[in-house]
Amino acid sequence: MIKARTYTLLHLCAVTLILFLSPLPAGAQKDMTREERIKILEALKESDAILEKSVSGDNLPETRHYIEGFELPPLSVFMDAVIENATVKRAQSQVEQVKNQYRIEKRNWWNYFRLNGNYAYGRYNVLNDNSDSFTDWYQSTTASSRHTFNVGASFSVGLGDLFNRPLRLKNYRYNIEQLQYTQEEVMEERRLKVLEAYNNVTAQLATIKAKAENAALYNAQMKISENNFIQGKIDIISLSLERARRSGAVTSYAEARVSLHNAIILLEMLTNVKIIKGK
Repeated sequence: MIKARTYTLLHLCAVTLILFLSPLPAGAQKDMTREERIKILEALKESDAILEKSVSGDNLPETRHYIEGFELPPLSVFMDAVIENATVKRAQSQVEQVKNQYRIEKRNWWNYFRLNGNYAYGRYNVLNDNSDSFTDWYQSTTASSRHTFNVGASFSVGLGDLFNRPLRLKNYRYNIEQLQYTQEEVMEERRLKVLEAYNNVTAQLATIKAKAENAALYNAQMKISENNFIQGKIDIISLSLERARRSGAVTSYAEARVSLHNAIILLEMLTNVKIIKGK
């Protein structure tokens, strides 16, 4: 709206400047020839082209090919895409991490049992001292190989660990519930942002259609007014007022195009759903 008013003021200034620089006095404007009127009209069109170029949004050429006949996908498409958001995925990952820790804690009772076993193989020597009544003491050595092994099991549990186990499991369940609530809050907040962006795009689509029709109407009226000015049916003041109204409508339409483009880009960034084809 501010740009449109600025545009209108600039247009009136341009018309005033043209009148000021015109070689004809103000009272003689009714006696202008057809050629003089055409020259003034061409000068007005040149000033309009310069002003419109600054607000036409030509830096967004992609907006022109999707505004006409553009259809926004259903809201459910964007709501379903919320789950693919990085913030939501991080909340889901935290829930799964604590769930795994909870499963490990539930299986810790297996640590109360112990299994043990060993096996050995080797050769050994036995040194013997012998004697009888007829001979002195003598020594003998016996060598052989041997296999030894044993297998066993044991059960042991600390009383503190045993009685605190239910509390630890309950603590894990509370942590899981809290993280699930956090995940739901993140998804709900994301859905609200998507809904707001979707409604903004819908509103911009409705607005731009009305402004496009308004701009087209003023463009048609402008051609009639220019023809009447050339034929001398209206003066330049009436023509300038008509062109100011037309310029305001065109500027408003250009601003609506930019607003629609920005709203669509925001919706795409929130959901990673491609809306504008061919970009």
